[in-house]
Amino acid sequence: MTFLAEFDATADSPPAEVGVVIRWLRSDWSGMYAELRANRPILPTSAFTMITRATDVLAILAQPSLYSVRANRRSMDPSVGPFMLARDETHINWQEKGLMQALLRWEDLPRARALAGEVSRAAIARASEAGVATPSLDIVPAIARAVPLAIVQRFFGFDAPAEAMLRWSFATQHGMFRNAPFDGDVLARCHEAGAEMRAWLDPFLAGKRAAGSSGGDDTVSRLIEISSLPATGLSADRVLSNVCGLLVGAIETSSQAIVQIVDQFLAHDDWRAAALAADAEGDVAGFDAHVFEALRFNPITTIQFRHLEQDRVLGEGTSYATAAKAGTVLAVCTGSAMFDPALMPDPERFDATRLANSYLHFGMGHHECLGGHVARVSIPEAVRQILRLPGLARAAGGAGLIDFAGGPFPEHLTVTWSREDPAADAAPAARSRTAEPTA
Repeated sequence: MTFLAEFDATADSPPAEVGVVIRWLRSDWSGMYAELRANRPILPTSAFTMITRATDVLAILAQPSLYSVRANRRSMDPSVGPFMLARDETHINWQEKGLMQALLRWEDLPRARALAGEVSRAAIARASEAGVATPSLDIVPAIARAVPLAIVQRFFGFDAPAEAMLRWSFATQHGMFRNAPFDGDVLARCHEAGAEMRAWLDPFLAGKRAAGSSGGDDTVSRLIEISSLPATGLSADRVLSNVCGLLVGAIETSSQAIVQIVDQFLAHDDWRAAALAADAEGDVAGFDAHVFEALRFNPITTIQFRHLEQDRVLGEGTSYATAAKAGTVLAVCTGSAMFDPALMPDPERFDATRLANSYLHFGMGHHECLGGHVARVSIPEAVRQILRLPGLARAAGGAGLIDFAGGPFPEHLTVTWSREDPAADAAPAARSRTAEPTA
């Protein structure tokens, strides 16, 4: 049965209707989106209205006043305080986003990449010490989460205990961005994690502030130093919220990207060979392009939600124009847009020469990911260290598949490699990009 046939059959049961959407997101999002782009580009449901064509997706993301992120305040504010990322085009966003962008310096990116490589190689070395002919490694805890954790601790300068940071990151990212269908317990855990995080950070930041200008070469130290200047108008509470944001946005998103990219390369030998050829030639930009093209086939999320601020005709001027009332929740399907020929010519073909700004992995425009430039170097570097392993293959059985353990983020994916014959490369069974949930 097609998606629309199944969806239309639930017209008298709103919960079942939304359930169909969620199930297809988790089983065959690409098939659902292809059908919607062709036959019903704007699909109202009882919970949200889905937007699937690239022209409409880009138009919505480019107009943050009309299509806002105000709904994020319910999850963000009790966790980290009134936060700029839930307040597009306000004075808080204008001041604090610009300040944080200045402190997250582009000239520091080689250091972030080096750190990602260091952490990844150390994890691989530890696994290799077992002395077996075929070492193995669960890349999720060892690399995918360890790399962004190190970025937050050592590059951003938010150096709380690792176990606590991972718990805070999981709960806040789940509650703020992956709580669909809505679960009150998930939101409560998000708020609890935020309170814990702020309770730890408050004396940590106060201590750094009392120590005066330390000249620390990390984002938090720079933020403390510049906030001491009255001209910034940045209170201690605002510093606290922005430091919390460094953790919330970094760990689980980067981890999921690393895991799903590696999974795609394990499923496509030719993609992996092309990426490694670029690496062998010293073409770092070329290698990175292969990484983000692979992520397009299973992105960390295929939807961004927006709140409609005024009555509006969506897709106005088209044959599928749809009236929508203020307050409507829009499911802006970025994953669908990245398979729309209007944005990505010949979208089913793997093409590492696509323009980098065509991808929507980090959002776009006013609400583009604040630390996206850091992720653009740390994610591919972690992937590169894994792909370089001789004879890289999936572990046998279920261990070699992504395991979400019933949650919103990858928890396990075990790979093996060979000590004996670097040219030996087990041929992994190809797997569809629809095997794991993305929403």
